[in-house]
This record gives sequence, structure tokens and C-alpha cells, in this order.
Amino acid sequence: MDELLIGLIGAGNMGKSLASGVAACDVARIVAISDPAEGAAQAAAEEIAEDEPVDAYTELPEMLEREDIQAVIVAAPNFLHADLTRRAAEAGKHVFCEKPMALNVADARAMIEACDSAGVKLMIGQVLRYLPPFVWIIDLVRSGKLGEPFGMQVSRIGGGWAGGTYDAEWRTKKELCGGPLFEVSAHEIDFMRQILGEAETVYASMDNYVSPEVDYEDFVHLVITFKEGGRGALLAGHSAKMGTYDGKIFCTEGTLYFDNKTEKVTYRADDEEPVEVTYSETREGYEPGVQREIREFAEAVLDDAPVTIPGIDGLRNTEIAQAAQISAAANRVVELPL
Repeated sequence: MDELLIGLIGAGNMGKSLASGVAACDVARIVAISDPAEGAAQAAAEEIAEDEPVDAYTELPEMLEREDIQAVIVAAPNFLHADLTRRAAEAGKHVFCEKPMALNVADARAMIEACDSAGVKLMIGQVLRYLPPFVWIIDLVRSGKLGEPFGMQVSRIGGGWAGGTYDAEWRTKKELCGGPLFEVSAHEIDFMRQILGEAETVYASMDNYVSPEVDYEDFVHLVITFKEGGRGALLAGHSAKMGTYDGKIFCTEGTLYFDNKTEKVTYRADDEEPVEVTYSETREGYEPGVQREIREFAEAVLDDAPVTIPGIDGLRNTEIAQAAQISAAANRVVELPL
């Protein structure tokens, strides 16, 4: 079987997580890593290398010049996604870009145009749609068992970055990470779109209450009206002393709840008895999410087929997050597209 040779841009936690997804595939292999931080690429290369060595670069152009590298994974901080994608595309490399795609619609659109102009593929890492219980929930709703979805509420709120796995200076700056709707809840925005379709209007209210270490909002209420008539609400941020991640989906013939604390999904269809499913049960039959997204990207490149999460999906998620910022600043409903 053909093998896609990949260059990894970014040697941080996210880059190494995506590298694990590559390692789990039999159709792709990382052969080089680029990171400007002294020693970072070399350390990551030694960590992820298996049967064959992985080359390390501090200068990206050197890695992009390699003809054997057919594609790159962009796993650098959010504010760099647009420029790195453009540079990779201009070098003729297919691009897998981690979410959020970009920090504004203009950059997202430029990324799509750069890849289209270069004749290379662009896929966005919206992995939540592939992770249990979310992939299981999406499949259940799409099966029609609960009827047509018309309402949705998701809460994902926790504490700050300090001391956590993803503690990094750039995540404290809005111009670098975008704030919670970009850095974290690009996932939840995408999940809501998988259930309710494309957004039509956005209204948001947000502020910073307890997190002086960041220069952006730590508490967000977001309300979305969807083109097919559905309504969705998202509670997000970093201001909770006790975090929560849960949600509700309302359909014409049923209702579904999920809760990360209990690790259970409960749904009821029409007059049937409620059904309770554990998160472990929702994993059955599903390929691990990071492995799946990387495999699908590699196969799309090798087979010259469309990618499964194209740039337009990343743009739509970015658009909702940007519209929320506009809405909160002006205290008004924002119509889409921007």
C-alpha cells in the first residue's frame, strides 16, 4: 500500500498527539518535524521515531524544500495557521490544519484560496465529530430515530490554563489564540453544526470575570439560529471552579442528554422507555478519532479524493466564533455570512 510522507509543523502537545494518530495508521508516516524553538523539534523527533529516524528542523523552509514530503500537519499556535498553510501550499504540500482553522474569516478564506491555487488538499482537524460519545450521538440523530432535531444546548466550561497540559503563554492572548470560542469551543460549534446544519444568525454575550491572566472573555453565552429553523445555545469559557461538559438535543420524536460527569448518554424516542448508554459503549465499533482523521486525510491525498473535513467547514466554525465577538461588542444579532 502507498504511504503518505508527512512533515509535522509544531512540536508541542498537539503536534505529538497528531503524530500518535499518524503512527496508528498504516498509510502515513512522519519523516520530519519543524519547530523554531531550540531543541523542540529534535526532542519530539526522538520521542515519536519508531522504526525509522525522524529529521528535525528549526527552519521551516528547509523542511518544505524536501521533495519526498507530500503533506504537512499544521499543529502550531492558532495565530500561525493561516501563514503556515499558505507557505506549505506554495511549496506544493497538502495540508492538514488543526482547529481552529483561523482567527478570522478573511484568513480562513485565504487558506482555502492558497490551497486551491496550488492544487493541494486542505483538511481541518475538527476531531470532536469523530470522538465518542459525539460521533455516536451524531449517528443516532442522523438515523432519524428521534425525528428531526430542532434544539440544542451544550455547556463546556472549566478553569484556567495555569498548570494544565496545555498551559502556554500564547493561550493567554486573544490575538494569538482567539479566546475560548476559537481555542476550545471550535469543537462544540462544529458539533452543533453537525446536528442542526448551517448557521443563519448569531447572538452572544461575554466578559472576563475571574481570569486576569488572560486578556479575553472567560464566560460566554452564545445563541445560534440555524437556516433549517433550529436553535442552539452554547455556554463556554474558563471561569468555573467546577467544570462541566454536558448537553441536550431536542428532536421532533425524541430527546437526548449527555453528561461527561456520569459518562452516560440518555435518550428517549416517542413513547418508548428511556435508554441509557455508557460512554464506553459508544466507543464500540468506532475507530479512534485522531487516527481516523489522519487516515482519512492520507487516503484522500493518496487516492486524489475529496477530504472529509474540508476548509469550508473550518471557515464556517471560525465565522460563528468571529460573529459572536462582533455580536458581544455591539450587543446585536449578527447575520451570516460575514
